Amino acid sequence: MEYVKIFDENYTYIKDESRDNVHLKGLWHETFHCWLIDAEYVYIQKRSTDKKDFPGLFDITAAGHILATETVEDGIREVEEELGLAVDLSRLRSKGVIRDIIELPNFHDYEFANVFLYQSIFVPSDFSLQVEEVASVHRVKKEAFIQLFLQEVEAVVCTNIMDEAFTDISLGDFVPHDKTYFEEIARMIELS
Repeated sequence: MEYVKIFDENYTYIKDESRDNVHLKGLWHETFHCWLIDAEYVYIQKRSTDKKDFPGLFDITAAGHILATETVEDGIREVEEELGLAVDLSRLRSKGVIRDIIELPNFHDYEFANVFLYQSIFVPSDFSLQVEEVASVHRVKKEAFIQLFLQEVEAVVCTNIMDEAFTDISLGDFVPHDKTYFEEIARMIELS
């Protein structure tokens, strides 16, 4: 069984708790969120249809829970596991912590999301996807991504990096993060 650190609403450590209980009980915990970007694009993942939570929805390029035995920086394993990318730590930039709440029936996600931007040049051959986790990776023009996350437009075009297929997506196609989460991510990327 995996354990994560549990915090109060002020980000003060309380205890360790099983990962299964954090969403059942609505306990504050830490996550690692890494957005891949280059000079023109933001990269997003489409979650596998086999995922327990939010199958088939678009989401952060790579993300996951930080286990009780890990540091925030250890979360970089998510990029390596989910996307198969060899990570150059000198390109990883911490952007701070965002509170992210997702409230659904029987699912209460209270995260202290440790957000990172990873800037590099990406080509399809760089990726080796963990198919149980990630169905595909797509790129969205930065300006369009920012407008979508700030709710200035209804939909944008994204491109599957493997087959160059275009898809129109809206915020409704994403994991339902808190509105302020989307806005803060847009501002971080705008300033990158």
